[in-house]
Amino acid sequence: MRWHVLGSASGLTVANRFHSAYLLEDAGKFLLIDAGGGTSRALAKLEKPLLPIEAVLISHTHPDHAAGLPLLLQFMMMSKRTAPLDIFLPAFYKDFFAEQLYRFYIFPEKWPFPIRIHALEKTFDFWNSLRVTLFPTGHLSAAADLARLHGVGAESYGFRFEAGGSTFIYTSDILSVEAISPGIPAADWLMIEGAHTSLEEICRLAVEKKIDHVRVTHIPP
Repeated sequence: MRWHVLGSASGLTVANRFHSAYLLEDAGKFLLIDAGGGTSRALAKLEKPLLPIEAVLISHTHPDHAAGLPLLLQFMMMSKRTAPLDIFLPAFYKDFFAEQLYRFYIFPEKWPFPIRIHALEKTFDFWNSLRVTLFPTGHLSAAADLARLHGVGAESYGFRFEAGGSTFIYTSDILSVEAISPGIPAADWLMIEGAHTSLEEICRLAVEKKIDHVRVTHIPP
């Protein structure tokens, strides 16, 4: 299991980093985790941009984590992709995104590959060797009242990946370290965001949970 950083910027667009996007590689296959602005360009810069991306997982629908999705689909289409693509989204966003595709003129009758849209589940498996487990981050809790007023949800998740005896945790955006602590076990690697917490809190979490390696992402300029 390998982790590739495509974009690590905070919510503020900067010249030298793309917004949140990561590739998880396992058994020669890839998952794209989040698809913020610049995701397609980051993929295009790779030596082999047409990686066998099996699926896309979106942690929450802030633009810096999800706004790159429509352009990613266009990039794949113009790169002559034919294999189906599975996209996993917070449940409240699933039907909205399916409708949104029509407004981007992405119609299944003309698109060269099937786009299969799913609601995120608590636990699911890929290619019989990779297990993904969700945990809530509380990141959108401050917007929950307004979200309900406007008929949308306020779901936000981190992901725990397990393969070959190794565990990798990606928190995505969080409310606080305390909010995510129940969902984090001992792990080989933790990638945690730095815009909504402090290094002291991150270090305490790593010691408490017996995490071997920590990387901090989503750091404001």
